[in-house]
Formats: sequence, C-alpha cells, structure tokens
Amino acid sequence: MTRIFSLFLSDERIVELIRQRDKEILSWLFNKHIHMITKYIRENHGTDYDASEILQDTLVVLWEKIRRGEFALESKLSTYLYAVVKNKWLQELSRRKKYTTLDEISGNPGPEGDALEQLQEKELVEIIKKCLEMLSPLCQKILTLYYYEDKSMLDISALTGLANEDVAKSKKYQCKKELEVLMKSAMQ
Repeated sequence: MTRIFSLFLSDERIVELIRQRDKEILSWLFNKHIHMITKYIRENHGTDYDASEILQDTLVVLWEKIRRGEFALESKLSTYLYAVVKNKWLQELSRRKKYTTLDEISGNPGPEGDALEQLQEKELVEIIKKCLEMLSPLCQKILTLYYYEDKSMLDISALTGLANEDVAKSKKYQCKKELEVLMKSAMQ
C-alpha cells in the first residue's frame, strides 16, 4: 500500500478492508502503530520483540473480531488497539510473574479503574451521540467528517457544499460551540 494512499484511510475504510480480507492492511496497521506500542512496552519492562509480538497478537484479535462480525467501531481504531495491547501486556507480565506490581505500570489505573473508565467513556459517547442528533444535519455532517473521519477543512467544504475551507472552519467552530452547549446542559 503506498504511503500517499494510506493517508486517505479512515478507520471505517480500514475495517472494510479487513472484512474484504485485505492482508496488506495488517502490515500497514502494524507499521503505523509499532512505534507507539514499542514505547509503551519498553516503559513497562518489555523489549522491542515483546512489542512486536503483542501488536501482532492484537492485530489478529482485531482481524478475527471483524471477520466474525463482533467488532463495532465505537472509538478511534488506534484507541482500541492500544487498549487491547495494554491488556495483553498486563496478562503477559502476570504470566511472567515479574517483580513488578501492576500499580507500577504506567498508564494502568488497575482493574477497577479500567471498568469505571470504560463505563464513563461509554456514557459520554452516548451523551455525545444524543447531542449530535439535536444539531442540524449540516452540523452533524461537519463534526462527523472532522472528528470521526479525520477529514481536512478543504475536504469538508467540498463534501458539504460550503464555499471554501475558511467557511467550513467557521461553521465547524459554530457547530462545536452549539454541541458544547447541548452537552453541558445534558450533563447537568
């Protein structure tokens, strides 16, 4: 997969390519995330080899879940991959019975924190979805394109029929402010 082509891959497109059994996407995902994963594993008593193994296992989990229809894209794909990597690495450290407590591992709030954090994140996602539905269709489209599909202002202006990227930027700002007001009232 060429580097230029890969710049245009949204998370939704990546999931679709996996559904279509495109094995090149796994190599692309591996190369895209290996540096972040290696940094995390090294900071938590692992090696480059450990990072490579854990990321490969994680990509297999992703592949299988998507192929079985058990995967729902509810957050950024990179967030999902990172969470699976963290869980797999914690399991591996436990298996190795290192002289490290789980509390010493950076970025690990512990099992109770993970569950609470996941519940809070899920509730927040639901609030955001409900508030997004209250916005005008144009605002919904602009915010979805920008935040979930990582589209540029130029792309957004073209996809929404706005005059140019400055107009799109201004409209995105207005829509975001409107969403913030709705969320603030929904969370009270």
